[in-house]
This record gives sequence, C-alpha cells and structure tokens, in this order.
Amino acid sequence: MTKILPILKTSDYRKNETLFFKENLFDDKISPVVAYGKDSDRMIIFDSASNENDFNIRFPKIKEEAISNLKSIDVTYQITEAEGSKILFAEGNEYASEKILDNDFMIKIAKELGSDNLMVGIPFKGLLIAIDSNSPMRLKLPVVIKQYFDNPQQDKISDKVFLVQNGEIVAMGGEDLPKNDNQENFVISENKDQNYSIELNSKNIEDLTKDVNTSLQQVLLMIMHRKSFGGEITFKLNNSISKNQSLIDKCNSYIEQIEKNEMLQIMSEALASSQVKFKFLYNGSLIAPSSIDNDISSEIEFTNLSKDSLDKEFNRVLSIPNARTNTEALTTMSEIMKEYKRRGIKMPNERNNKNWWRFWK
Repeated sequence: MTKILPILKTSDYRKNETLFFKENLFDDKISPVVAYGKDSDRMIIFDSASNENDFNIRFPKIKEEAISNLKSIDVTYQITEAEGSKILFAEGNEYASEKILDNDFMIKIAKELGSDNLMVGIPFKGLLIAIDSNSPMRLKLPVVIKQYFDNPQQDKISDKVFLVQNGEIVAMGGEDLPKNDNQENFVISENKDQNYSIELNSKNIEDLTKDVNTSLQQVLLMIMHRKSFGGEITFKLNNSISKNQSLIDKCNSYIEQIEKNEMLQIMSEALASSQVKFKFLYNGSLIAPSSIDNDISSEIEFTNLSKDSLDKEFNRVLSIPNARTNTEALTTMSEIMKEYKRRGIKMPNERNNKNWWRFWK
C-alpha cells in the first residue's frame, strides 16, 4: 500500500527546486531536509507543486498525513551504557531516523532516558542515537555522530546533533559549525568543567553589543536546561573588530551590566557555589575585567583613533600611578608618540621642558 511519509535527506538535497515538497528539519541552511514522498514498498515517488499557490494549498495536508503515517510505524530501540551514561540506539527500521519528527516517540524515549531534554543524532538513514542532554557523554556525541556520518551504512543525513525538548527540536549544534550570514555572529562551546566560551566575530561595537546580549541569553537557556554550570563565561574577540580603548572600556561595561543579572548569579550560586565570572579576551589576551594598570597595551590600534581619542589615551597613560616605572605605560606612550609623529601633530600641552616619558632622551 502506498503511503506518504517524510524522508530525511542531506542539506543540499534538491536545494534549487523551490516547488518540491520539502522543508528544512531546522531553520538553518545547513540543516538536513525533510522531503515528502509516497512509499510504495518498492520505491519512493516524490512530487512537486505546479506553482506557489498550489504548493501553499497542498503542502500542509501532505505534511500532516506524512507525520500521521510515521507515527504508526513501530521502531524498536535498545539502551546501552557507556562511561556511566545511557545511550539509546533506534535502528533496524528504514524510518528510524525520521522518528525524530514523531513528538510522541521522542517523549517516550526521553522518559526511558530519564530526561525531558535530549541530544539526538541522525547521521545516516535507519539510525537514531539519543542521550540525556545533561549526560557526561554530551561533549562526545557530536564527535561520534560525525564519525558515523563519515562512514555511513546507508544514505547520509546529517553530521550535526539536535537538542530535543519535550519532543520538539529546539536547537542544532555539532563539530565545525560554519558561519551563517543569516544567524548570530558567534559560536558557543562548553568544556569538560561546564564553563562556556563564546567566540565572537562582531565587526563593530554596535554588533558586539547585540551579539553579547543574544549569546548570553542562549547560554542562560543552556544552563537552565542542563542544570550544570562551572561558573565561568569567556567572550573571545578577534581581528574582526579593532582593538582600542573604546573597545576595552565597552567590554568592562558589559561585565558591570551582566553582573547585575540576578537570575544568572542565583543559578551560578546554586550550581557552581560561587558568583559567575566573566572574561573578555582579544586574540587570547585578557582585556576585561581590567584595572587602570592593565588596561594599556602596545597592541592597541592607535591609527584607528581620532585626534580627540588619541589625546584622551595620552592623558590616561599619564595618569597611571607609578607610570615612570611601569613598563607597559612606557611602551604605550612610545606607541602614542609614534602616532603623533606619523600624523605630524603636537601632543596635548606639549612644552619645551622634558616630560617623564622622555627620560631616555
């Protein structure tokens, strides 16, 4: 008997056929595709709409019928243990992978694993792997799924993992996530100590403010779901944004504002027994939190500063306590002086008498 069913395919499956009855499993261009076709036991027959209006009318009914038919398919599974964690394998049925679309099935196996939140992999046709998203195995599952995807026993589907909450797919992750121009400009990772790192590719202060806020919200959700947290969050900046005093000041102000987030502090106290700690790194070097003594750096791109900003930086370095014996202060002043000379402009309140930063002359 011919039945309409969902069939999972790789992300590039018929990507240019807009009227083909398909959709992304998750709202992302690297997501696998769910195609809808008629299974006649001998072959799958796919169909497409004649025009956009025809697609909009027929597609919802096709999808509803396909999911209903999927729910009627009985897929067996087994649960094994590894490194103290339960791992569920659903295999032996060609529609095992597609059961990720069956809310009832996902809720059922979540109860078997003792968690409302699952990490799920569907690397190739006929295989579904699931674990508790709080499991110690959660950091290894993306690697395992990638290995299965690279060495498939059936048609490939996806090398990513999916977070399923209460039967619904809510997030996608995995190894080597590419940058997506249509998504947030950051990548979140978690280490074995349950601390989080956020790699930011923001190009200016305005984008950085948005990316810090959005990424922090996602980390908060992850902490709430997993109920585990090491107490540290590190934001990592790179050459996508210019390093100057304005950036350093802004990063310090972010920390001051974030530390006032009562929900985050309460969760950190409960899960890590300490207040949450934040750091901003620029190409691996700490730029925030910082005191007036370590705010300075010869790496600051003075060429990007306006005359007023350069003057402020000049006066700020002059105000540093014990500046005459502070190696970083002397180095920074030297760089500032080079910039004044390069532009052919005078330093603020320049006098003929020798100033402290010129003691070597």
